[in-house]
Amino acid sequence: MRDYLKGKRCMVWSFMGNARMYEALRDYGDQFDTVGIFTFEVDATGTITETGTSISSMLPYIQKWPHIKWLLTIMNHGIANIFTALRNNENGAKDKFLTEIIRIMNKYPWCAGVDIDLERGGGYENKDAANALFRDIYNTVKSYDATKLVNICLPGMTGVQGSVGGENWCVYADLNDYCDTAAIMSYGMAWAGSAPGPVSPRDWLEGIYDYAVSVMSPDKIFMGLPAYGWNWRIHDTPENLGITYRGVSNTYYAAKYWMTGVYNFTGDAPPQPFIPIVAYWDDYNKVPWALPHVYDYMEGWDAISWEYPLLKGVYNRRRYLTSYGKEQKAEFGTIYIDRNGVPDEYEGNVIITDEMASLGDDQASAEYRFEIREAGYYDIAVQLCFPYWDKNAIIVSLDGESKTFSENRLWWPYWRRVCWLTLAKGVFLQEGTHAVSISGGVPGVQFYGFRVCSGFSEYPFAGEASFMLSPRRFKDVNGVMVEPDRGFKLTFEMLRRKPDSALIWYEDFRDRNILPENYWTVLDGEWDVWQDPDSTESRPYSQLEGYGKLAWKYDGFSDIHIRARLAFPQNSSGRAGVFLGDIFCCLNYDTQRVELYQGNSLLGSYSASFSKTADADLRANPNMYTMEMRKRGNKVRVYSGAASTLRFTVNVNGGSGYAGYCSDNRTVCELLRLGDAWVYEPYERFDVELPDGTITSFGRLARTGVTWDDEFQVFSVNNDVEESITRSEDISMDYDFFHSQLLALSCGNDYEVKIIPKDINIWISRLFLGDADGFSILYYQDVDSLVYWANEAAYRWKLRGIAIWSLGQEDMRLWEALPKQI
Repeated sequence: MRDYLKGKRCMVWSFMGNARMYEALRDYGDQFDTVGIFTFEVDATGTITETGTSISSMLPYIQKWPHIKWLLTIMNHGIANIFTALRNNENGAKDKFLTEIIRIMNKYPWCAGVDIDLERGGGYENKDAANALFRDIYNTVKSYDATKLVNICLPGMTGVQGSVGGENWCVYADLNDYCDTAAIMSYGMAWAGSAPGPVSPRDWLEGIYDYAVSVMSPDKIFMGLPAYGWNWRIHDTPENLGITYRGVSNTYYAAKYWMTGVYNFTGDAPPQPFIPIVAYWDDYNKVPWALPHVYDYMEGWDAISWEYPLLKGVYNRRRYLTSYGKEQKAEFGTIYIDRNGVPDEYEGNVIITDEMASLGDDQASAEYRFEIREAGYYDIAVQLCFPYWDKNAIIVSLDGESKTFSENRLWWPYWRRVCWLTLAKGVFLQEGTHAVSISGGVPGVQFYGFRVCSGFSEYPFAGEASFMLSPRRFKDVNGVMVEPDRGFKLTFEMLRRKPDSALIWYEDFRDRNILPENYWTVLDGEWDVWQDPDSTESRPYSQLEGYGKLAWKYDGFSDIHIRARLAFPQNSSGRAGVFLGDIFCCLNYDTQRVELYQGNSLLGSYSASFSKTADADLRANPNMYTMEMRKRGNKVRVYSGAASTLRFTVNVNGGSGYAGYCSDNRTVCELLRLGDAWVYEPYERFDVELPDGTITSFGRLARTGVTWDDEFQVFSVNNDVEESITRSEDISMDYDFFHSQLLALSCGNDYEVKIIPKDINIWISRLFLGDADGFSILYYQDVDSLVYWANEAAYRWKLRGIAIWSLGQEDMRLWEALPKQI
């Protein structure tokens, strides 16, 4: 006989205790397979107390619906020290806990078993003790009564150590045998303190259940789904609003009240209008969302214009603008003389092309003559290129007055790029013939010419983007056209990042000119670059592959920060990583450690875990691992992981020379990044030009113990410390919101606003123009969303069913759309 409920079982919890929860229990109990009675709280001694839903309030429904598996939910409310005490049996806490489980089952013999909801269990190092705890719970229950059930509530994991919330103690495969069912709590990716978004986004759900069914019995698994949503207030900062987090939890019906104009942000009373709004449907994540009291909204790509180096980008369907590097912005006023680098005459070994000259030795020279028609004060700018770190100086003269142009900073952003620099500012030139000449310095510097102009200036530029604000009146619940009472605020949704070392060289091996010999040298072994032959991109995905030592063609490195992202192929072994002189920082596959060597001496190590990549996956889905080192003087810091986590620090003897990538055997590397050891580039500040012409700066963090370079907006740490201790504020990897002051705009008009990034790697994500009294981003769950994922659970992953958190928050029409359980 066909089991028409296979994959369609439904679990809920009695957490809310509101009237709608009891209404659902009364009228729709035939829709529930399992109910977790959210009543039992365990403490750090292992003692269980009844603090949640009263059992007496549940008894009428327990009697009415005998088909339901009524489980006693035991929780620690996410208090880490309770989980730790139980896991480690501190002062006999686990022993006490196991006896308490028997006690409450004895007290309520009608229960079908227990539901274990323990959270905040810590890292992967706790997995063995956590496994033992769940094993002992399961065996205790089964020894008491083999018919009693054990459901365990597990955090959402996309793999071993794949928790977004630090719950890496949980290994699904290890726990499969210690439960009858498991409800995976795959809700909470978005929460009160996060950036707005779906509570259970598709990518997260897919990652969780693709993994879960590969290591657990699918017919044990309930897919956890939220019945709730969040309304994030984005018109001001939480501290100014008097709240801890900007998000407020909403049931379906609370969201409905926002949509129908029942609620507003002035205490559900005037002066803010009561405006009904429509929701958007996120068809990728299968969830509705809305923008209460937002009068205009745009994404980064909606800019009416933007200037390079700002570029378009897409991530998780978010269309943003960002800049990956700064360009020199040069202005000249009126240009009177514009000469390229071809000289009028030269002496010695001078290399000349159609547009530039380069001195081949320190005895060579070249001269350029020009005519001034009217005596006066002029600026003269020269156009140079320092092609490498050891080609870094040239002498340029104006009418015999010389100036040396040189650069010794490894992180200087104009290396290998043509740039304009000042030769003379406000110099008086008589009418007649004058001369610019080049000589001396270091052979190899390229001279592209000069300009005589009325006013020269230059600065690094990360682009700018202009947006058009078009506020229009809305119709309120009474059909009256309304607008904000006080005016508007403009909120910018931006993604900032933590500072990184000031960039010296970024190599992803995607250039068509592979490993040019004037920049790279093979010190040992064999090296090549694989590039995706099927890609139509100008810079296709690529991988360095080989063994030995590949280095930048420069032996003067000393204090640097160097990072690599690498993978071990199927037949590889041994060590791979980065080096500086005789210092080698590596991942050692054989020892499963991050290691640091000087010569043959192992100076330090950190235990880690690395996997090889099958040949079939090496190009499209490699297991990439990041490791890096920062050398300052005689101290080396070693980092690993995507978050650049400091693993250990050691002292070295000297250490300088060539730097690059090194591998004992064949490995592949998709990124090799070289940065300054002392100088950091922040990714945080942007300026905004508002409609009234005023410019406001946002995002810059206050720092101590640093020295700023105002020209390039970078800073150096004054002492050998980690950058993080120079600031008290952290930067999350989530979207941040920044807010304008009150804007006196009129509905019906259009206004231009300009965003001017001062740092690179900032994402201009979205702009919201809203009522200054309050506006928000609202995500919620409706029937369509929950039914969609219920079908995915049943037919795609073939799970046991769904577990909805929690009863009393949902749209009651849901129960008409799901199958009866009896």
